[in-house]
Amino acid sequence: MSLQDLGNHLSQHDCLYCINGMAPAGIHPDLGPVLRLCPTQHWCDDCDGLSLYPAEYETLDERINDMLDDGYVAVWCEHCCGVTAVIPVTNDGGIR
Repeated sequence: MSLQDLGNHLSQHDCLYCINGMAPAGIHPDLGPVLRLCPTQHWCDDCDGLSLYPAEYETLDERINDMLDDGYVAVWCEHCCGVTAVIPVTNDGGIR
């Protein structure tokens, strides 16, 4: 899924929840400030719209590497590419 899939919702300026199809979702302890897809629409059947999107990072690769350095890995929704979980990893790369 991409922002193009959001379609006409991006052109609706009367939505009180979102900015360009994304709504603030608070501060996650591992991801920092996060966004979610606009809660007024149903976007993803796989995660039921519960995925989060990091709001502050230079590139996605940098964010993933920072998390690995801290001993965490993100689990991604295959449909909307949002983060569904953050789990710890062991030193040898296996999941605890």
